[in-house]
Amino acid sequence: MKKASRFMPEYRPKKASKLALIVLLALAGGLVIYEPVMLAVVIAITLLVIRWSKFEQQKMDEYFHKLCEERKGLSICEFAREFDARAVDTWIIRATYEQLQAALPTKHVVPIKASDNLFETLKLDEEDLDLDLAEMIAQRTGRSLNDCEGNPYYGKVTTAGKLVLFFNHQAGINAT
Repeated sequence: MKKASRFMPEYRPKKASKLALIVLLALAGGLVIYEPVMLAVVIAITLLVIRWSKFEQQKMDEYFHKLCEERKGLSICEFAREFDARAVDTWIIRATYEQLQAALPTKHVVPIKASDNLFETLKLDEEDLDLDLAEMIAQRTGRSLNDCEGNPYYGKVTTAGKLVLFFNHQAGINAT
């Protein structure tokens, strides 16, 4: 018998390469020595981007605060009830819910609905979904990301519910 989803392991991120850090530091050192004007321009642009991102983050936090207020009292239970637990793996339901919450661009813990549009309502980036979020959910649920093209939800994942159903149609890692 499979363990309850509340005992599912957390996502374990891969460690960054030390080589990448060394290359980055070498590039920065080269800028300091050979192109001090270029370094000043890079620093100025970086400071402008930081200032702009703080303004954007404040707007994003206000949006998610309002969404939290509208959804007061909702939890993973309501999300899970939107799926047939006999047909959909409960580990996928939990992992999707938890990883979506963790991926939201806010500090607020936002209750998620299966009907939430990943890009419009939850403000996720498509690249984050393809690169990070899918890998995290796959790792936690033991599902493979191979042969995605054969999945009936391939290219159609726009809501939290469809993301759950996409992973439910993926083969387990041991099944491949």
